Amino acid sequence: MNWLRSSVEGAGFAKYGAPSVVFVILFSALIVGVWVHSAFGVLALAIFVAIGAVGLGFEMLLTKARNRRAELVKVWPEVVDSIHSAITSGLSLAEALAEVAHSGPTKLRLAFANSSARLDAGVQMVDSLDLLKADLGEVHADRLCEILRLSATGGGESLARALREQSKQLRSDVALWGELASKQGWVAGTAKLAVAAPWIVVAMLSIRSENAAIYNSTVGVAILMVGFVVSVFAYRLIHFLGTLPEQPRVFAS
Repeated sequence: MNWLRSSVEGAGFAKYGAPSVVFVILFSALIVGVWVHSAFGVLALAIFVAIGAVGLGFEMLLTKARNRRAELVKVWPEVVDSIHSAITSGLSLAEALAEVAHSGPTKLRLAFANSSARLDAGVQMVDSLDLLKADLGEVHADRLCEILRLSATGGGESLARALREQSKQLRSDVALWGELASKQGWVAGTAKLAVAAPWIVVAMLSIRSENAAIYNSTVGVAILMVGFVVSVFAYRLIHFLGTLPEQPRVFAS
């Protein structure tokens, strides 16, 4: 379940762990299902809405991870430049990380401050970088941490040059992916709203008792089941056609 762990880390929930996040999603879906059944009296609708709520929970997790990563990518070149400047001025790697915690981008200071605190507490640099990767949950952070790991274990003769090259690549990636995301984001969002619309109509119709009785019948359950299968297929098709593929975190801890 690497995608789940990566999404949890990308959303900034690494300290809670994937099992806790999954429990919250499932429990919330159960509460939604119970509420729908008590409000509309249609068991099949409650079950399908609960299953849909599970999917919505994971969708919200993925969206939060995607948005947080997009925000981190925008300021990440500044982090690389800061570490590059600190290294070229003669500071040690630990001091360079502490410098980012002190004067780096606001959104990243806490993660680097925690990393510096671990180093001060006696945690090895390699282990601290692994924890930093989990805190940030972003592919460019993974790459930077791997560069710093190589420097910590094998010497940093080429570290400044590697950081300079990563800074250039980062700025190129930010410009390209930002343009693509702005063009496709609204299309995928509109399509997902269209998938949810029929179920809102069913819920509104179920307010009347005679309609609720029809949906509780065998034919009504079959209709809802077919509609659910079609909705799942449409949702997966939207993801396949309308979502930009994310770069894999091959260096994740």
